[in-house]
Amino acid sequence: MNRLYMKTGRIFSILILVIIIFACFMYNVTSAEGFQTASLKYVNLVLYSDDREYNKMKEITEKYYKKFENVTTIYYKFDKDISDKYEMEGNLLKIKGTESYLPGILDKTLKAMEYVVNNKYDCDYLVRSNISTIVDFELLDKELTKKPIEYGGGLINELQMIDKSGGIVDETHFGLKYVSGTAIVFSKKTLKQAMEKRDRINYKIIDDVAIGLLMRDELKKPAEQVGSFLIVSDSNISDKKPYVFYRNRSSNRQTDVKNMKIIIEAKQ
Repeated sequence: MNRLYMKTGRIFSILILVIIIFACFMYNVTSAEGFQTASLKYVNLVLYSDDREYNKMKEITEKYYKKFENVTTIYYKFDKDISDKYEMEGNLLKIKGTESYLPGILDKTLKAMEYVVNNKYDCDYLVRSNISTIVDFELLDKELTKKPIEYGGGLINELQMIDKSGGIVDETHFGLKYVSGTAIVFSKKTLKQAMEKRDRINYKIIDDVAIGLLMRDELKKPAEQVGSFLIVSDSNISDKKPYVFYRNRSSNRQTDVKNMKIIIEAKQ
């Protein structure tokens, strides 16, 4: 009886050991393929500049983003008065330069991304959002854990209009599918590759289109849909469906501030 008991015990111990080894193997395989059971890590780069309403938006969103332990949020802007190329003040990254629409937005975005890469921020994805966009990182995390991407976002545009203020002066790039600059998602690998190829970017074109061209022509990465997207205007703030991305753009920036408060309060 004792011999049978010992034999059964050994079999049971071997079985437990096999289960542990198999579990470790599956964990390593899924990690290597980019799938994770735990939360992914994010750097949230928020396009920002000094403005009374933008300052209110920053105050609203920074409190919200603090709830996500796996997200590092950095607001970034140009500042011509700093002495160094970069100056980090709390969650605000100041970049030496002067604000402008073109090429300013693209230039400071690339410099902010360069800062993240050079300072080796630990992240699986970088999200380039803007000050009037709210990103629900809990929902985004579920999406990206289920389906990893290289370059994508909630709103994919197709270039088909002349926009001289944005550098689109002819039909050369018509048909380009690119991620709207309201919230662009880059994998860690894509972010690094983009910085290595940044000298190929066309600074004469607005930021999201220029990035889309780099992704398509140099990195061969098509724009991928990830998450749901809502443009919050004067009329649709009552929409109760949960979205990953909320782009607040009404006829009045004060209204946008109010809407952003409502959206975030509903998520608390």
